[in-house]
Amino acid sequence: MRKLICSIVMLAVVLSAGSALAWSPKLEVNEDVWMQIGFLGQIQFEAVEDGSGNNDKWSNDFFARRARILAQGSVHKNVKFFFDTDVPNAGKDDVEDSSDLVWNDGFIDLQFMPEFNISFGRILVPFSVENKASAALLLGIDYNVNVTKVPTVIDRAFWRDDGIEARGILLDGLIDYRVGVFRGERDSVVNGDDNLRSTGLVMINLGDAQPGWFYNMNSLGSLKVLSFSAGYDYIGLGGAGIEDHKAWNLGAHLEQPLGNGRIVGSATFYDWEGPYFEGQTASVQAGYLLPCPFRDGSHIQPVLRWLQQDPDNGRQIDTFAIGLNYFLKGHNINFKVDYAINDKIIDGDRVDAFRFQTQLLF
Repeated sequence: MRKLICSIVMLAVVLSAGSALAWSPKLEVNEDVWMQIGFLGQIQFEAVEDGSGNNDKWSNDFFARRARILAQGSVHKNVKFFFDTDVPNAGKDDVEDSSDLVWNDGFIDLQFMPEFNISFGRILVPFSVENKASAALLLGIDYNVNVTKVPTVIDRAFWRDDGIEARGILLDGLIDYRVGVFRGERDSVVNGDDNLRSTGLVMINLGDAQPGWFYNMNSLGSLKVLSFSAGYDYIGLGGAGIEDHKAWNLGAHLEQPLGNGRIVGSATFYDWEGPYFEGQTASVQAGYLLPCPFRDGSHIQPVLRWLQQDPDNGRQIDTFAIGLNYFLKGHNINFKVDYAINDKIIDGDRVDAFRFQTQLLF
C-alpha cells in the first residue's frame, strides 16, 4: 500500500509538472546560439503472472518507466548538442538503484553537410533502426526489449556507449548511413587490451529519409516510409576463454496512407554471438492509425506485435502482444495498453503480462 501511494503521488507530481515543463522557448543569444529544455515522462502500470504453476496469481506494480530532462541547442551554425538525464524504472520492484539519476545521452554534433556529420559523446549505438529510435516515438508500448539484446556497457544507460559516430544522407536521401567507434567493454578481465567497439547501420530509403539524431517509428502522418536496413555490432573482448561479441540484423520499415488511416510497421531479424546472448531473435509489429470517433483531433491505433527469442542453449519463446494506443495530443500526451501472451519465462513457466502507460512529452 505504501508503494502504491508513493506511485500515485509521483504520478500527480509528473502530471502537474507537465504543463509547466513545456519545451521552452529558445533561450537565444542569436540564431546560431540557443538552447531549449524539454521533459519526457512515462508512467506505467504492469501486471505479470506469477509462474511456478501459479498462473492464477498476478504481481502488479506502478513505476516511472522513464523520467527524462532533455536539453538541445546550438553553439555555432555547424555545432549542435543534445543532452538528457533519466531515472529508468524508478520505483519498480526488483530494480537496484531504481531512484538513481543516470546520464543517458550527451553528445556534440558537428553538422558539416547532409552527407557527412560527426557526433562525439554518449550515443545510442547505430546498430538497428529499433534501438536507434526515440523512446518517445515508438509504435508499441515500449521498445521490443525482449529481442533487442544490444549490450549495455554503461550501467543503466541502456544500449548507449561513449565514442564517435559519423552519419549522413546520400543520393537525395536514398542511402542513410551511421557508423561509430566506441569504448566498448572496459573490464580488465574480459577486455584487458581495451579493444574498441565497432558498430554500423545502413538503410535504403524508398520513401522519406530521417536524417535526425533518432529515428521515428510512428510519425503519425508526418512521414511516408519504405526502407530496408542492415546493421553490425562488434566488441573485441579477448579475455581468456571469452568469445568476442558479434551481432548483425536485417530490417524492413513501413509507414504509408491506407484507406481512411495509415499503416505503420517494421520487421527485424537479429543474429547474436558472444557472452551477452547466443542465438537468434526477431520482431514483427504493425499498427493502423485512425481518427478517434469520439474526440476531434485525437487518434486511436490498434497494434499487433510478434517477438521471438531462440537462444542456442535454452527454450524458444514466442510472444504475441495486442495493444491499443490513444493519442490525445500526438506524442505529447498519449495512453497505451498492451497484453502480451508468453511475455517471458518465470520459474520455467511462460507467463502473460498486461501493461498500461501514459506519456507526457514537452
